[in-house]
Amino acid sequence: MSERRLERLPGSNGHMASEADSILTVNRSRKAEAPPSSWYEKYLQPCIAEFVGQIVFAFVGTMVTGYAARGGPTWLIGIALTHGLTIALLVVGLGHISGGHFNPAVTLGVTLAGGIHPLLAGGYGVSQLMGSMIGAAFTKAILPNTTYLDCHGGTHSIGEGVSVGGAILCEALLTMTLVMTVIMSAVDSASKGKALPPLAIGLAVVIGILAGGPFSGASLNPARAFGPAVVAGIWTDHYVWWLGPLIGGLIAGALHRAFLASNDRRLLFKNDETRGY
Repeated sequence: MSERRLERLPGSNGHMASEADSILTVNRSRKAEAPPSSWYEKYLQPCIAEFVGQIVFAFVGTMVTGYAARGGPTWLIGIALTHGLTIALLVVGLGHISGGHFNPAVTLGVTLAGGIHPLLAGGYGVSQLMGSMIGAAFTKAILPNTTYLDCHGGTHSIGEGVSVGGAILCEALLTMTLVMTVIMSAVDSASKGKALPPLAIGLAVVIGILAGGPFSGASLNPARAFGPAVVAGIWTDHYVWWLGPLIGGLIAGALHRAFLASNDRRLLFKNDETRGY
């Protein structure tokens, strides 16, 4: 019996209509309730998504450096757009499974913001590092040896004349901007359900690379730095691309949780809803 037909029952059968409507309401609520997630969907599937996504990101990111090794005035634009668009696509494709981090600094910030359990965050980190190594290995297998050596396997380097401290500060500030964009556009309860996060996150990556690429290497992502370093065996100043991004992620997560989060997650200056202010 359809819902439309039930609504047309005469008043003398009001009790029947009411009872049928109640049944329909219960059925609707049961359909609306999502089935409980399995252990696989809660823990393993998100880690697999981060692993696969990082393979793609590290592979594409290191491959495009082969183009940069040839020089040319537009090399930075090409690298920035490639990284940003890849992240945007990965967030669209895999974000509904894992949240679309693909970056230990993002995972750290989101964890501090209350968006993911710390134990699952550890699984994310391991998955991201493993994926990065595999993606970088694919690049080494594909690029001509001379091109691979010219681009140092897609590893990062500090710009000429830039101090280590300056590079760390640059990485921290740019990563803070990226992680804050992720948290405010995709994690904060006030922004959930909106369609803009992938675009915003991709643009944050593009802007970060354009701004910091010539100076700090603009990794913004310890996993992106780790895999190529392992495969190429190049560890010069490698700690810069761990320390800077993790500091940036830490600051972004702390700022959000303390001051910028919606009232349901903010730790300081929470509204007293019982008093209306």
